[in-house]
Amino acid sequence: MNEAARKLRNAYQNKYRRDHPDKIRLYNSNYWEKKADPVGAKVRQLSEAGLSQRAIAEKLDISLGSVNKYLNVE
Repeated sequence: MNEAARKLRNAYQNKYRRDHPDKIRLYNSNYWEKKADPVGAKVRQLSEAGLSQRAIAEKLDISLGSVNKYLNVE
């Protein structure tokens, strides 16, 4: 990304943050709550250990979609 585009993007993001502090606060809160979720942590730990998403779902007795959701939070 060239310097002019980077400056325009940063200006837009800064303006959005100033105009919508409540949305930024809610987003950050939700993000960190999901990161701190014990099931999510266990899913990420099993994934790093090399288990497939299907194996993780079976081991934790949750749906494959939930496993995928937890892994794509990052």
